[in-house]
Formats: sequence, C-alpha cells, structure tokens
Amino acid sequence: MNPQIRTRWIMRLWLAALLAACGVAMAAEPSSNPTSISFAAGGTIRMKLDQGDMEVVGVADDKITVSWRAKSPRDERAVQVKLQSSGPTEASLSVEGPGDRVHYRIEVPRQSNVSIEMNAGELVVQGVIGSLGVEMMAGEMELRVADSSRYRNVRAAVLAGEITAHPWKIDISGVGRSFKASGDGEYDLRAELLAGQITIRSD
Repeated sequence: MNPQIRTRWIMRLWLAALLAACGVAMAAEPSSNPTSISFAAGGTIRMKLDQGDMEVVGVADDKITVSWRAKSPRDERAVQVKLQSSGPTEASLSVEGPGDRVHYRIEVPRQSNVSIEMNAGELVVQGVIGSLGVEMMAGEMELRVADSSRYRNVRAAVLAGEITAHPWKIDISGVGRSFKASGDGEYDLRAELLAGQITIRSD
C-alpha cells in the first residue's frame, strides 16, 4: 500500500478513536426514517458513513433514500442522517449511529458515481452503474460491480487482510496487498481498506 495512503488511514483511525474516547455526542433530534431527497441519475454522491451494517443499492428511481432498522427503538432514534444536494449533479450523505447494532439501506439512482468513506463494519454495494470509490478503516466490503469490461482503472489495496476480485481472477492475502487493472471502459473502481476483507464480484 502506498505510504501516503497508509499514513492517511492511520491518522483517520487515530482521530476516530480520539472522538470515541472523548464521548462526542450526537444531536438529540432524531432523523426521519426513511430520509430521502430527489436526485437525478448520472450524478455524483459522496458518503461519509459511521460503523454498522451498510447496504448501498442502485435502483430505478430518481431519488436517494436512507432507511435503517435496529432491534432497539433507542438505537433507531440515535441515528443521525444528513442528506443534501449541492446542485443537480452533486449530493452528499452523512450517517452517524450507535455502532454495529443498526442495519442501513441506502438507495441511489442506478446510474450514479458513488464515493464512500466508512469507519468500520460490513458494507455491500450492488446495482450501481458508474465509478465507485470506497475507503474503509476496518471490516468487510463486498462490491458487486458491472461487467469488468466497463472499467477504465481498477485498484484495490488492503494494509492487512484479503482481496478477492473474481472478475479479474485475483485472490491475495497478507500485509500490504494490492492490485491494479486497466481497460477500455468508462468507469473507475477503487477500494482501500486498512484491515479486513475486500470482495469484488460481478453484479
């Protein structure tokens, strides 16, 4: 893994631990479940996600919808969602919650470019046709992507863990593992993980 990327992730991990130790409180006002905004296909969506069980799904609808469920009503009320558009082709989403006790479903227009920064947990992305970039500190990510021929630049890296990329016949594990691929497609695919497992498969 590139030393600059490694340093950046170590700093993020340190900051997340510091915030947790300081007991940073979330806003008391609960978010509406679900929360949604209108957003046309073909745009770019940038997400900053806390830890939990996250599912990002491309759907045939011109809007972004975030819903969640937990066994405890208290945990459901603790979720904070900030979803907004900054123009017809740009949207941002921030999700904070009480930890890995919540399952989130984030629906986006199928034709979208998606960028995700996530702290920890389990992440599944499926049904999205466009460029995809994911950065995660710890956990498991499964990226179900379009046909491999539709990608221009592909890169996956893990500081400690495993990478399995079925469309490119990659299966590697250990410390500082990565792979790159290129093609004649129109989309970019990037996955970076500090510790855990990256799985890439055809959708």
